[in-house]
Amino acid sequence: MDLPMGLAVANPSVVLDGVSPGLLGFLAQMGIVHKTVFGKDLVITSGKDGTHVPGSMHYTGHAVDLRTVDKDPAGVDLLLHMLAYAVVGERIAFFDERNKPGGAHIHLEWLGA
Repeated sequence: MDLPMGLAVANPSVVLDGVSPGLLGFLAQMGIVHKTVFGKDLVITSGKDGTHVPGSMHYTGHAVDLRTVDKDPAGVDLLLHMLAYAVVGERIAFFDERNKPGGAHIHLEWLGA
């Protein structure tokens, strides 16, 4: 899958085929903003791949995880604030999962139909 400018995957095993078009559209916009602010691509670490909790929205293509280890704490705070602003009026929820087992990341979910 060709990714829009400003987006990258962590490695070739990340599966974005079958991820909700609404979520991918949101990520395309965030990728441009991220590239402008941080000077580097917004990295998706998981889509429909990987092992997640039972019932995870990853399995239906309605969730992705975003890398945070490439930012210092102030950078992660800025990204969280950017997301909080960007999701207003969107059918997107996000969760800071840096303290969860399995790696530091931000989890995004598509809540649309």
